[in-house]
Amino acid sequence: MRILVSGGSGLIGRALITTLLSEGHQVVQLVRRNTNPDALTKEFSWDPEDEIFEHKDIGPIDTAIHLSGSSIAGARWSTKRKLLIRNSRVLSTKLLSNGLGKMANPPNLLIVASGMGFYGDRGDEPLNELSGPGNGFLADTAVEWESATKSAKKAGIRVVNARFGLIISRNGGLLKTLRIPFRFALGGQLGDGRQWWPWISLDDAVNCLSFLIENDDISGAVNVTAPAPVRNSELTSAVSNILSKPAWVNLPKSIIKITLGQMGIETMLHSQRALPKVLIDAQFRWRYEIIEEILRRELR
Repeated sequence: MRILVSGGSGLIGRALITTLLSEGHQVVQLVRRNTNPDALTKEFSWDPEDEIFEHKDIGPIDTAIHLSGSSIAGARWSTKRKLLIRNSRVLSTKLLSNGLGKMANPPNLLIVASGMGFYGDRGDEPLNELSGPGNGFLADTAVEWESATKSAKKAGIRVVNARFGLIISRNGGLLKTLRIPFRFALGGQLGDGRQWWPWISLDDAVNCLSFLIENDDISGAVNVTAPAPVRNSELTSAVSNILSKPAWVNLPKSIIKITLGQMGIETMLHSQRALPKVLIDAQFRWRYEIIEEILRRELR
């Protein structure tokens, strides 16, 4: 197949492109820099902020996978930062959807990344793809993000909104952040530790994207998570045991709120007990279903 990928420099994107190339697919990348003629994949420049996407130059493609989006983690969310996070997702998705829909032969499938932030803070409530959106900046952004695919749907393109859980990998994401405090024996739970964190191994996240390409009866929202989300306290305890490091420096909600503001509350303290009902019903097989198993592999 000829597959278009945006966001190929990210954690999921790099692993996905490696897998697609190894399977014999031709990968075309959308990049926001000057193209590299020596790259392993064919590259095309685009600029979502200035609405520049020359879809006619790309040629026919079978599937498009859109993984772009500015990081939500890091410093406090200023008004400017929140606008960047929102626009990097919504505007790019809208531009890509419009361009794909105008192609002489539109692709069969568009997969657009989304996130667990769609559900907001839901406590112990079991959530699946039929659950409605929650409240908060990430929830509002995710709703706009997923709605930005309307023009692709109107063009008859099958659209999947892949709501990714926390990606477990030694190469980045959550574990890269957790390693630092535990290395200095400063690890601990966040808040009361009861918030649910949906997760998925990087291997399974990539395999899921391949699964979605192959199963043309799946469309709409898909929770790309392992079947068993864990509480923050459970994950913290597992990391502590595997690294043989104490987990005694617990960060109270008040400290997170004061130091990191809304960013800390929504990314660290919100609870999403999300279950991958669509994948379960479609009989997707996970390589890692138990958090301790993937942590042992990635932390050692």
